[in-house]
Amino acid sequence: MKIRSQKGFTGMDVTIAVLIITIFASMIAALYGNYVKTSKDIERKAKAVDYAINAIENAKSRSAEFFNEENAKKGEIIEYNNDDNNTGFSTTTRISDYATLGYKDDAELGYVKRVKVTVSYKLNKETKTVELSTFISKES
Repeated sequence: MKIRSQKGFTGMDVTIAVLIITIFASMIAALYGNYVKTSKDIERKAKAVDYAINAIENAKSRSAEFFNEENAKKGEIIEYNNDDNNTGFSTTTRISDYATLGYKDDAELGYVKRVKVTVSYKLNKETKTVELSTFISKES
């Protein structure tokens, strides 16, 4: 009895190979889709942080306005809203007196202000927010 050498692939070999390639291709496609979504989220969040930093710097440059005698002694909250429909970002800047925040009981009005900036944006159908805050003090 002679054994013939068999050359080529059987139908089962080809089916298993195609199945393995399909599984790996779908895993790679899912990873790539996740990568694109995550990178888009990071990009939008970085842009929102940039808007927040710009709003804080703008508030710092206008700090003399917040510390003038008329505004400083009131302890009022000053709020600015900026909805930019072209970019999809909405910025709210809220300036309040440190003495009214309740951190320290004997704090005096008009010397330290808290600047809190909230930037909202949409990512897909979800609304996300970035919030930054800082304190500015009256120059003597």
